Amino acid sequence: MGQKWEVGGMLGASNYNGDLAREIVLKESHLAGGVFFRYNLGKYFSLKPALQIGKISGSDKNYSENKYRNLSFKSNISEISTVMEFNFRPFGARVRTENFTPYVQLGIAAFRFNPKAEYNGDEFALRNLHTEGQSKAYKPVQISIPFGMGLKWAINNNITFGFEFVYRKTFTDYLDDVSKNYPDLTVQSKTYGPVSAALSDRSGEVEGVTSPRSTQNDMRGDPGLKDWYVFSMFSFSYRFTPIVCWPNKPSVIWDY
Repeated sequence: MGQKWEVGGMLGASNYNGDLAREIVLKESHLAGGVFFRYNLGKYFSLKPALQIGKISGSDKNYSENKYRNLSFKSNISEISTVMEFNFRPFGARVRTENFTPYVQLGIAAFRFNPKAEYNGDEFALRNLHTEGQSKAYKPVQISIPFGMGLKWAINNNITFGFEFVYRKTFTDYLDDVSKNYPDLTVQSKTYGPVSAALSDRSGEVEGVTSPRSTQNDMRGDPGLKDWYVFSMFSFSYRFTPIVCWPNKPSVIWDY
């Protein structure tokens, strides 16, 4: 009974891994935050629904070998998720439990993204520009699989601090609007407009280059590698305790 429900908040950083970042680039980290509930099923398992928001970005300028591709993006990420946490030590504000534990988590999430890029001082949403000549725009709402690990500290019966690092495996290659091949830029301009053609191949903006370098069907991205995003978050939660009035208050609180 009692001490099963917690409510809390998270604050940390969000980042991305994909065609414009082979690995996590620290300077592309952005502020992220969220709120969550945690239902403690016992000393080892917890169920945690959460709502998190953040931002991801990437740029070919971070890699000298991608200088001439010259693509970049940024996107807000909004996510709702439910994960199961497994504590490595019996954890809880009860006797015979620990006040510290590492844990792992696995779950499912739905998220929304909308990659954008700046061009000539303006910002453009890339999805509806069909920058790779695709006939249908990719869906802005997708499913991901959150998995990762964390640490929890129970300061007292009610307050818990924590930190977690959780990757999200997605099933889309368009978080960054880069996936497959370059289109025919002449057809692209006629079909989707000159801005779409300009944002499809930005090599012409590189110093010393006088015109776009791509030809139709040249590789623009790698469709075999799906994109990822990650949240690294500090957390604070309040655990609700049952109100037991004297004289019915027990002298020993047993663990659940």
